[in-house]
Amino acid sequence: MAASRTSDSECSPVKTRSGEGILAAMVFLAALLFYGWSTHVGWENLNLPGVEFRQTQTALSAYFIQRDHDFSLAYPTPVLGKPWSVPIEFPLYQWSVVWLSNAAGLELTKAGRTVSLLCFYFSLPALFLLLRRVGLTTSRSLIVLSFVLTCPLYIFYGRAFLIETMALLFSLWFLLGYLNAVEKRSFGWWVLAGLCGAAAGLVKITTFVFILMPACIWTVHRLWQTYRAKEKQVWRELGWTIAWALGTVALPLLISEKWLRFADATKALNSAAGFLLSGQLNSFVFGTVADHFSGSIWRQHRDILFHSIATWWVLAIAAAAGLMFGRRWWWWIVALLGCFAGVQALFPVLYALHEYYYVASAFMLLVAVGLAASSTLDSRLPAVVVWSFILILQAGQIVGYFRGYYPEQKGASTGGSAITQMLRVATEPDDVLLIAGQDWCSNSPYFARRRALMLRSGIEKDEILVSQYFAALHGESVGALVLAGDQRDNQQLLSRAVQEFGIDPRPVFKALDATVYFPRRLRLAAIALVPTIQDASSVELMPDAKADAQALVGHEVELNQFPVSYGQKFAGMSPLPFKYFTTFGLNRPTVEGRDMFFAHPITRLWFKVPAGRHAILVEALLSPAAYADSLPMGDRSDGFGLKVSVETPSQVRREIIDQWINPRDRSGDRGLKTFNQEFELAEGETIVVETDPGPQQSMARDWAMLGRIEIK
Repeated sequence: MAASRTSDSECSPVKTRSGEGILAAMVFLAALLFYGWSTHVGWENLNLPGVEFRQTQTALSAYFIQRDHDFSLAYPTPVLGKPWSVPIEFPLYQWSVVWLSNAAGLELTKAGRTVSLLCFYFSLPALFLLLRRVGLTTSRSLIVLSFVLTCPLYIFYGRAFLIETMALLFSLWFLLGYLNAVEKRSFGWWVLAGLCGAAAGLVKITTFVFILMPACIWTVHRLWQTYRAKEKQVWRELGWTIAWALGTVALPLLISEKWLRFADATKALNSAAGFLLSGQLNSFVFGTVADHFSGSIWRQHRDILFHSIATWWVLAIAAAAGLMFGRRWWWWIVALLGCFAGVQALFPVLYALHEYYYVASAFMLLVAVGLAASSTLDSRLPAVVVWSFILILQAGQIVGYFRGYYPEQKGASTGGSAITQMLRVATEPDDVLLIAGQDWCSNSPYFARRRALMLRSGIEKDEILVSQYFAALHGESVGALVLAGDQRDNQQLLSRAVQEFGIDPRPVFKALDATVYFPRRLRLAAIALVPTIQDASSVELMPDAKADAQALVGHEVELNQFPVSYGQKFAGMSPLPFKYFTTFGLNRPTVEGRDMFFAHPITRLWFKVPAGRHAILVEALLSPAAYADSLPMGDRSDGFGLKVSVETPSQVRREIIDQWINPRDRSGDRGLKTFNQEFELAEGETIVVETDPGPQQSMARDWAMLGRIEIK
């Protein structure tokens, strides 16, 4: 924020009304409590609302940093193929998220939100001290801060998985340190400014460039004031001011420049990342001449302003109040508005296309609104009118939040889509996804938790570039091919993937706007897993896959033809079965708070253990919904049979457990039942765990569930 040469002690005092301090503190506390509540709306959701493509890019880097313990400067952002590093910002935010997640045991999304919120909260003291510098009393400063806290943008993006609030944090503390270092010629403040400025430039250079605007305005004003004073040794004073100013920004600028060079050199190693080099982005970052005068660009700025920062009538009323009562602050308000508009003029496209960029600058407009609103305290209006006016403006901001971001924020979601659920369960953790038709959006790779080669829009049919990108993947295991949008019929790309990565040319399923293919080694497992995902109803098996699915139901299936991850369907079983037979397919429902294996009759599981003396433990239950009192007696299940047998190589069986579980007629059979039995196993013999319809041979609602199966 711009400031005059005068220090705080030289600012003329602002008269305060009786009780102003208490009432201002109450307004601030109410705003703070509302901010705390609103930022936790939808906290448990694992989706990332608000420019999700950018949040997932940051989250994807954090995920692989955590998974691979990769804290190198060339950190992973695996969306453009090998090499997997395409650094843009310095990974201080991502490292902080991973450190917090590891230390506190927080799920990664919650850790990302927590780091962002902490950065925002720690920004407030710096902004408070800056407000005190311009002559605001503590009470007026709290009123101004309350407008920042009720801003919809800072609520919504203050908890996003983004670097924005960390960049804001360091930028505000840099500005405070810079003003004090230059004014007081203080080494301590110089160190603070240098460290925070370097961190701001590394985390997000555009935010640091913005904060240099008010620093520059303040410096020019101070130089002018010094020159006008005509004091002795004026040129020496001017020289010292310039020296301290340049010396304070030198380190941050030098470190930022070094990082940009390193990032460019790293990105240049990836042939698919050339478009991200600094030199290639200039026209996008700073805009073209046409962009600066584009009506559509500025309409987007207007829409963000009224939707995200302040409703139009709040701004209009605040402007009227400022004109009538805020003459003391007119120049400050002009400077604040100038900086707010100036950064949009400097980065017109960035701010128009990415509303979260306004996290860096929106506080300037909100401080101007706060100054205008608090200026009514200097008027002769009755106290009740003044405080009602301030509260009405605050209410306008809160209403704007509920009308705008709140519905998007509260929507329940586990994150991702049916496609990413399938990619996550049907591929191995180190598999690579080939994706065309989604540009280089990180949504699918992040929610699938997989590395990816995403073919950017416009190059999917460029044989030379595709050949380069595919060649870079030599030695990697490709787990799936996703053809989405206008690339769903790209037969040329499909043929290349079939030839080079063993993709089966028969599509497995389609969902949303995408068709998904798997390599031959994963195809059967993927088909079997489709019914087990949460959003299975939105996935349509393709004709060839439907035919193959019949071989997985009502037939004995060997597990050795599936990837290791397929064993998760048999979680809780030790050892895992080597063969299974199901009548209705594999599924793992939650029953009475437990994750169970769905074993509707007839289900059989075969286990291999060494010959010798063993003991087996089997947990089983019938789902309470199968015999609920609300069902007619004739519709209730009569239970199921649970059998454990030793099977000889000639497939002769001898039963060691034979139980009929009938909770409809026997209350003692309700709930989870545990069965234990010791047995002797000869060489070549196996164990079979089986469910059948019971003595009456009725399979109606025989929703049998198996828990742990342990053979020791």
